[in-house]
Amino acid sequence: MVVNPQVVVAGHLCLDIIPDLSQGTVTGDRFFSPGKLAEIGPATLSTGGPVSNTGLALNLLGIPAALMGKVGKDTFGELVQLMLARKSVKEALIVVPGDTTSYTIALSPPGFDRMFLHDPAANNTFCADDVRYDIVATANIFHLGYPPLMRRLYENGGRELVEIFRRVKQLGVTTSLDMALPDPHSASGKVDWRTILENTLPYVDIFLPS
Repeated sequence: MVVNPQVVVAGHLCLDIIPDLSQGTVTGDRFFSPGKLAEIGPATLSTGGPVSNTGLALNLLGIPAALMGKVGKDTFGELVQLMLARKSVKEALIVVPGDTTSYTIALSPPGFDRMFLHDPAANNTFCADDVRYDIVATANIFHLGYPPLMRRLYENGGRELVEIFRRVKQLGVTTSLDMALPDPHSASGKVDWRTILENTLPYVDIFLPS
């Protein structure tokens, strides 16, 4: 765990699985054709989501950052923890027995925009009580990412999201909110985000809409 981190990065964390489609026989318009077998290249595995992406970037820049997120007690969760450990990143992850770790399969066929298959998994249960406020209190900045992909943070009018930022702001820490665009056809896309943000933004210093 980071001692006196400058930044705490919390929220969405996942395992990214990225098949190499550049040299294979995949074409974007027929990728999901029933019965089709398409040869592809090796897959890249990496940690993803703002907890990983922002946290790793900060540490690479020499800015000590503590990472807070949720993973399941499963193989994907073990991989996420192993990959973060290999980068000497300190984390305060919650490992949830019986839950599964979030993952994304990122598909990028030549000539087409990227497509994502995403399972939010343990991210859906992340809530205000999962934040280590004792660690946050030692930091200068608290950054939370992707509440539209985290069910507990957008349900019930965003009550948990508001509570997180209210409690962090009471500590005198600068707050930062990083959004993701929800699928308008998903449960996240159907909630009243205007009201959620009206209730949350009074406790937010830096707002990063996506």
